[in-house]
Amino acid sequence: MNWWCASSGATWTWTWQPYLGALAIVAGVIALSVWWALRGRFRDPALATNDGMAAEAAVHGREVYTDVTGTSLGRSVALVFGVIGLWAVLDWPLAALGAGYLATAQMARQIIMVMVVAPLLLFACPPALAVRAVGWGRRLTVLRWTARPRFAVPVAAVTLIVVNAPAIVDPLLAQPFSSFLMDGLWTLAGFVLWMPVQCPHPGVRRLTGPAALGYLIAQSIVPVLPGFFMTWADFPIYSTYELAPRVIEDFDAVIDQQTAAAVLQVGGMVLLWVQIAYRFLTWGYAQMAEDRAGPRPLTGAGAG
Repeated sequence: MNWWCASSGATWTWTWQPYLGALAIVAGVIALSVWWALRGRFRDPALATNDGMAAEAAVHGREVYTDVTGTSLGRSVALVFGVIGLWAVLDWPLAALGAGYLATAQMARQIIMVMVVAPLLLFACPPALAVRAVGWGRRLTVLRWTARPRFAVPVAAVTLIVVNAPAIVDPLLAQPFSSFLMDGLWTLAGFVLWMPVQCPHPGVRRLTGPAALGYLIAQSIVPVLPGFFMTWADFPIYSTYELAPRVIEDFDAVIDQQTAAAVLQVGGMVLLWVQIAYRFLTWGYAQMAEDRAGPRPLTGAGAG
């Protein structure tokens, strides 16, 4: 049993071969979630309320920008699907196929992690847990920088381009440690990409409404960039997948490469536009609810 996926050159078999590193990461996320549900959230129950969170932020000279109450059911559902997606991306068979046999599988791993798992896990993270992990000091200042669109988009885009460059992919996939490093980079890029709209820390001002929609629409260019050269190249650009034993007969390296580009570009944009549609409808319903409620009555000096 290997600890992480890497290319081996061996003939592909459908014999289950789990990766210890992947299982450890998934188990760690589950363990943290169980600990928080059973003990962690009860250590400071005031952080589960808006007033309590605002009071703690004020002690450190900070402000709270988001509602911290949320819905435990929504976070639980997001956690379950996020963990399932994390396991699927990091473990056999998708990880083994992506690391040494099919570029299509590798691009599918990236899209699932960047466009599905990252936003789900960020949504699932309770604000109180984010506060306990980051605090209100210098680490929060760094987190605020990473949650700025002018930082998140270029960093994520450049990272995804770099980790898909043939000069990087082929040597890194050869060994488990370097393959782990590459997977970690595009996983990190996914979380950075979603920080401006999904950061769980209440001390970070997130984009909402039209600003969030505009940011997500601008994001749609990110999956296109890494797949550009794969789309138009009529020869294999990755020696790892060119020389790999065929998993599917007649599915050669060029077809695999072009399919990978389609998965990266079309699949990424579809998943992103699902998010955009959901946020647009949520924002629209909220606006209609405010309109039905009518204007708020004036109080104080303005009432006269």
